[in-house]
Amino acid sequence: MSDEQQTSNASDDLTARWLVFEQVFSQDRYDGGRPPWPSPIAGSVSEPTPGLLEITGSAQPHVVVTAAHATNHERDGAQKVADRGTGGLAVLLAQVTGCTALVAVDTPGDANYDQEHPLKERLAELQPTVVIDLHGMRSRTESDVDLGTGTGPAPSAVVAALAGSGLRVTTNAVFDAMRPTTVTAFAQELGIPALQVEIAAHLRPPSGKATALSGLVTALVAAIEGLASPTPSGLTTVPVKIASGLPTAVVHPDLLSGTNGPVPVTVVADDHATVAWAWSAAADGIPEEARDLSPTQVGVSRRLRAAVSGAMSVSVRVPPITQLRTFSALVDDMPGANEVQVNPEDITPGTYLLVQGGVTAWVHAVPRDHVRPGTVRLAYQLRLLTASDGTPDSALVALVAAEPAVIRHHLPAKRVQQASEAVDRTMERLWRALFRAPEFSARVIQAHAGDDGAPIVTLHQAVFDRIGVESGQQVLVRWGGREVVALAVADHDPPTSGSLTESVRKVQRVNRLWPDLPDGMSPHITVRMSTRLRDQLGAPVATVVTVRRRLRPVLVRNLNSLVVPLASLVLAGAALPDPHWPTLGLGTALMSVFALARLRIPQPRSRARVDENWVEQMPGPVEAHGPGAGRGGEKVGG
Repeated sequence: MSDEQQTSNASDDLTARWLVFEQVFSQDRYDGGRPPWPSPIAGSVSEPTPGLLEITGSAQPHVVVTAAHATNHERDGAQKVADRGTGGLAVLLAQVTGCTALVAVDTPGDANYDQEHPLKERLAELQPTVVIDLHGMRSRTESDVDLGTGTGPAPSAVVAALAGSGLRVTTNAVFDAMRPTTVTAFAQELGIPALQVEIAAHLRPPSGKATALSGLVTALVAAIEGLASPTPSGLTTVPVKIASGLPTAVVHPDLLSGTNGPVPVTVVADDHATVAWAWSAAADGIPEEARDLSPTQVGVSRRLRAAVSGAMSVSVRVPPITQLRTFSALVDDMPGANEVQVNPEDITPGTYLLVQGGVTAWVHAVPRDHVRPGTVRLAYQLRLLTASDGTPDSALVALVAAEPAVIRHHLPAKRVQQASEAVDRTMERLWRALFRAPEFSARVIQAHAGDDGAPIVTLHQAVFDRIGVESGQQVLVRWGGREVVALAVADHDPPTSGSLTESVRKVQRVNRLWPDLPDGMSPHITVRMSTRLRDQLGAPVATVVTVRRRLRPVLVRNLNSLVVPLASLVLAGAALPDPHWPTLGLGTALMSVFALARLRIPQPRSRARVDENWVEQMPGPVEAHGPGAGRGGEKVGG
């Protein structure tokens, strides 16, 4: 049989299986179809909640394909027809690629419209790394598939694969998935890359032809399989002595694409997954015994060895890594402190981990047409913090599509504590809107001796006025999606740039994998952080964090200072024979407002003001012809 015949038979088989699976949902004219399921997948279907069908993936369970409109459903009490073909397609993709499928059959409401829905609840429980939400749209001349990328992270590999599949693909042209209640927006709010895929009617049953259906299935299968990061299985674990508070792995250089690390990888042993920070065996500071690792070996630190229960064989899942060449930002389009500008064809908008020379930083990728393919524009501060100076050794940076588990592990499980923290975050945002709390990005360096066990960050004296705090007050330190409270103190011994002495390296030990500060780097953009805080954040040794003031203790302290004068005012008013309480109340309120107003950090105006009086005093234009010059000018010519 020829290759063309084999390909044709495979495509026909996929189309036929799609139609078989779709019969489950098309019963009673798509009015809440139910199993029995076809025998090939009957054993893998579960129903975690009534009306929600789930097929747990085998090869890629961390990728979830959803079909919220597989059958007829209700939205705000009105009947909505099914997106025909999406339910059977989700099941087919789960069976072919080994991903997980969630299909709403007769659940109440609309998962893509309601704020709360069983499908969303189950999605949050699964904690996937990628969500692909299937929907149907009417046939359009300009588009076979429209991709809604929402406002958060989107799986760039899926977008690129579909764009290069030969299908007519548009982005955010029909449904952009930016409404906060969509499945895509819900997943992105959890930090999960998600994408809403709208499929035209001519690529879905019953109106789609077999060749069109097979072309769509082939493209989606290739896109999902492209998410399968390098996952070498059966790697032999080799103990490596690395002083690190986080699970750390050393891998063969071929496993990390264009970077020496650190890259967050998932180490799997006996169906138990652990997030670890992987370094290339060629990275500076790696112990000599780990430099000769073969492609079938992986070095594991003591903490990682304990996390995998001493397993002798593991598999390693590496997230997608995109290498880009750095360029400076344009003065008229300056990215924010934690933003990078990318070409829309290289990478989709979202949150990525930037890795360069052993330094990491969470950044938000913003598409810009003026960015050339294969490049990324960074602001001056971020280039300095990561030592991306454009030289051959530092011209390339890696943007890593890290899994959400990187910042989710070790989170408190008690609901009371989570509720308390949610209230605290909400109130902090409210105070921040009233009084402002500007962020400041800084590169983490080793804490002073004696500070490692305390929740202390040491800042340069110049930083305190900028963020509106004094030494000894509380600040919020943020790394990615995690935030800790710390006490900010002034640095009595600001760091110097350049290499540390060998004696200091031997004493600190952790500096074995800690890159030196670049020569000439200003000490005011560094922060000394204790080991305790780095462990709470789950951050590697050299990273970029943001620091801002914590407003609640500032407000409490100032309100306490008002107790005596306000109480005196009230007592004095009460001593009067006929006190006018409205006036006293107004006076008390005004005193409170004026006392707290000084806590607000004013926002400077963003545009220059033109002094018209000064302009009028300038010389007028010089006349090229005529008997004399303009006002204030000289005669030109003879």
